[in-house]
Amino acid sequence: MKGRGSTAAIAVSGLLWVSACAGAVLALSGCTSCQSTVRQVALPALAAGSFDGVEADQTAHRIYLADRTNNKVAVVDMSSAKPQFVGTIDVAGTPNGLGVAPKLHRLYAGMADGNLVVVDTDPQSPRAMQVIDKISVDKTSADLLDYSAGLQRVFVSTGIGGEVVSVDVAGTQAQQRFALKAPVGQPRYDPTDGMLYVTTPSTDSLLKINPADGKVVSTIKLAGCHPYGLAINPGRQLALTTCRSSVAVVNLQNNAFDVSRAVAGGDIVTYDAAADRFVVASPHGNTDSSVSAFYGDGHLIGSVSGTPVTHGAAFDAQHGVVYAPAAAGLLSFAPGACEPPPDGLRFAGGMSFFLAPLLAFALFLYLYARHRRRGGPKRLTYEELRKQDMVTERERMLELEDSILGPVNQEWRPEA
Repeated sequence: MKGRGSTAAIAVSGLLWVSACAGAVLALSGCTSCQSTVRQVALPALAAGSFDGVEADQTAHRIYLADRTNNKVAVVDMSSAKPQFVGTIDVAGTPNGLGVAPKLHRLYAGMADGNLVVVDTDPQSPRAMQVIDKISVDKTSADLLDYSAGLQRVFVSTGIGGEVVSVDVAGTQAQQRFALKAPVGQPRYDPTDGMLYVTTPSTDSLLKINPADGKVVSTIKLAGCHPYGLAINPGRQLALTTCRSSVAVVNLQNNAFDVSRAVAGGDIVTYDAAADRFVVASPHGNTDSSVSAFYGDGHLIGSVSGTPVTHGAAFDAQHGVVYAPAAAGLLSFAPGACEPPPDGLRFAGGMSFFLAPLLAFALFLYLYARHRRRGGPKRLTYEELRKQDMVTERERMLELEDSILGPVNQEWRPEA
């Protein structure tokens, strides 16, 4: 019994230590990695394409992908957990950036020939998924673009042409041309401050433009960034832009910015207001391309491996997944499943790592003390101790009496 009790104490102590440390590691590392949530969706019609702009229509549950190889816009239905290829839209040229106007049932595509193509996306229309208009915006190229539902305007970048063209989709106003005298990247309209923001890689700047007159209100210098892709979180007044080898989070209220190398640059950035998430596509080589998800405050959630054809990605707010072009067709991953644990949990996990040995040692001492008490001599009660004292005292008195009177039971004999 004695050896068995000691073994049990040590075993329980070790179990507590291992459990506590495992909990700490689990809390510090998060639930799972983003890469473990990746699913490859085999869509042969997309496998041979090379894509630029990727846009999601959250209302119609569709993804549009600008296929530069086949001169079409591919359409994928994401209404179910397994996306389905719907078909392609013949845009009679090479598409670049895309923009969606859900309430108008319109898709806009900037074309390499300088036109802005308008597609009818209303499934009830007799011309559904067909080009219904073509608007000339530049002699060379119509590149990335952004649609403003509030202004009902499409802002189109002309790339090396150095202009942003404002197109009234209602057709009631003439085009406005904003000459910026430098190659432009991504235009994005901010509905909160009513300003248009445009990246200019060659000047390391993010330009703030008044869309009413096209004048540059301010220039935000992003030294060493060479910004290109851009998306805006209007609720927080933050912009996330891709740099040459990093990403930058820009505070649009005070022009402060913070550069992070958690992601090695990228191309197109999108923001989904319903999910409050940014998505960055980073096409590089076969081994270093990636797709990354960020919180609405610009902090990285996680990244997954991509391919050189992954120039854009889109968020499916209904199912909480990100879709991007991949070698098999599409890849998807779930940022929500790989979010790092809250700061409080990480702190508790870190503390438990250090406290676990102390707790285990304290438990060991407690169990050892109990074992010693059980295995030692029996402890006497108060009444037993009192009786023991009385017996001892009686014996002492008898010894004293014998020393004075002599043994009382010894027979007396006279001396000879």
